[in-house]
Amino acid sequence: MSLLRVPWLAKILVILFDSVLGGLCMFGAIQWRYDFLNKTIPNNVDENAGFVMMGLVVLIWLFIGTHRAIWRFTSISDIRKLFEGVFLAVILTPLILFLFVDRAEHFPRSAPLISGALFFLLLTVSRLVVMLIQNGDIRSLFRNNGEHQKDAILIGTGGSLYNYLRDSYRQSGGPGYNIRGLIDTDDSYQGRSIRGVPVIGNLKSLPKVYARMGIDKDNKPMLLATDVNPGRKQAYKLVKMASEIGAPLARIARNPGETLSPFEAADLIGREARALDINPVKRLLEGRRVMVTGAGGSIGSELSRQIAALSPSEMVLVDNSEFNLYKLDKLMHDLIPDDGPTTWGVHLGDVCNLARMEEIFKVHKPEIILHAAAFKHVPLGETNPVETLKNNIGGTKNIIDLAVKYKTKSFTLISTDKAVSPNNIMGASKRIVEMLTMASEAEQSNLSACAVRFGNVLASAGSVVPLFEEQIARGGPVTVTHKDVNRYFMTTEEAASLVLQAAALNSNQSQNKGSIYVLEMGEPVNIARLARQLIRLRGFVPDRDIKIKYTNLRPGEKLSEDLTGDDESLETTYVKGVMRFTGDVSDPASMLRRIDKLLEAIERRNKPAIRKALKTLLPEYEPNGGLS
Repeated sequence: MSLLRVPWLAKILVILFDSVLGGLCMFGAIQWRYDFLNKTIPNNVDENAGFVMMGLVVLIWLFIGTHRAIWRFTSISDIRKLFEGVFLAVILTPLILFLFVDRAEHFPRSAPLISGALFFLLLTVSRLVVMLIQNGDIRSLFRNNGEHQKDAILIGTGGSLYNYLRDSYRQSGGPGYNIRGLIDTDDSYQGRSIRGVPVIGNLKSLPKVYARMGIDKDNKPMLLATDVNPGRKQAYKLVKMASEIGAPLARIARNPGETLSPFEAADLIGREARALDINPVKRLLEGRRVMVTGAGGSIGSELSRQIAALSPSEMVLVDNSEFNLYKLDKLMHDLIPDDGPTTWGVHLGDVCNLARMEEIFKVHKPEIILHAAAFKHVPLGETNPVETLKNNIGGTKNIIDLAVKYKTKSFTLISTDKAVSPNNIMGASKRIVEMLTMASEAEQSNLSACAVRFGNVLASAGSVVPLFEEQIARGGPVTVTHKDVNRYFMTTEEAASLVLQAAALNSNQSQNKGSIYVLEMGEPVNIARLARQLIRLRGFVPDRDIKIKYTNLRPGEKLSEDLTGDDESLETTYVKGVMRFTGDVSDPASMLRRIDKLLEAIERRNKPAIRKALKTLLPEYEPNGGLS
């Protein structure tokens, strides 16, 4: 850190510079006045007045806080404070000389006017020169008064605080808030001011600063974060702190035309989003025909968006929801230029309909398949077990069989942490299709097949976050199954990137060795705590404005999920944050026969036979009531 950014040293240097400048201005004014009259200066009045001026500048600067202003962030209010300080200094100098030195007998009456004007001019110019050198712009000097607007405390780095104040006060009406103070997250400007607004603390001191303000509980100042892209840990820390002190929280908008944007659920997972290596993914997809099943869903549409940027020759987008495909079609129109290297089409069809899927394969012959189509809602799976098993297992079997028939190079299955030691139908179905994928990899020498396990995907359709948001918008209550439920979370962007990364990684390893990939996801998030933070983020107080209601675990739910089983040993990959383990299928042909037997029982809707077939595949799994 530069010495000039050490707060106490910077303030000392400001006082020293300004006091010497003030003393020289007073000394020079008296010298010039006597030279102009061709008279000799009596009794060292010039030196005495200069030293008095210096001392007064020190005292006045300390008293009115002029030394706290950061020069590169100077505003009109800072200039006004300089004028007040200069005025006091030049008025008090002759008074001190009169009372304590020589009754100001030889002090020129024009000296205060001359020295004051010169001193104020030099002070202002020095600030403006620094602003011009540091910022390249002095047009942001002016700021409006927001005294009659809602209070706000700005939080951010020194640069982002200055930029927000500069830009917002250029606008008509200013920022729409009365800025009561600044919280400096990089701790560089404590005790100083930026554009006339005092830096009142750092993140650590925010709770005490907020409490000292004597805040009306019905009119609390907004905490406004000025860093457009804060790190995930920083955002999580800020959200946590705002939640604890009961402060409304927002941030400046990332998109042009917007004023503020709320913090989102992605800011609550407490870790930085993984930045994965896109180069091997581009090498895999560029110029290839890529199919995405379930392409209109949360993961599928994000996969499609990311793939569109990697120049495949063709995108084959399959979904059984007409509305989802309609939205995806609009997205692709916006993303892919008509004259670009990529063609694309949306195809309405159910992966369980083998004839429809074969129509698509026969025409488009996909080289890369990303299989996102699945039923994933745990409670619905428990009450509709046959349909869940048919869709998740039967649909996957159809796609893999067609991939083999039409010589697809790569197949990637999207799985879930619920496949680990499953205790619900959805998890059991996903564990079986993992086994199916690895057995197919072992049996088919030309197919690179792998699976990817996720935790919960924030804001995906049917997940807990959209439910909480809807309940908060209605005024509550927010329903949480259990106060101790913990889940791993990742963003939709991370999830889609992991799928692509896994496909690329698996294509580079030896065939006949299926792998399951997982992302290092930090610590799991407590769902009750997540609910409280979301309530705070929307400006409400949990248990006062919005009630939290505990409903008990639903059938098939666990308190905690795991990404790997006890017998699964993770190994690193060349991509930081991406781990994998290799599935050991001792008899893949037998595994495939047992899966076929399960699918036959599902087709007949024979629940006892389904239970028996599940038991042969997953000996430790006990189905819940839906298969009784």
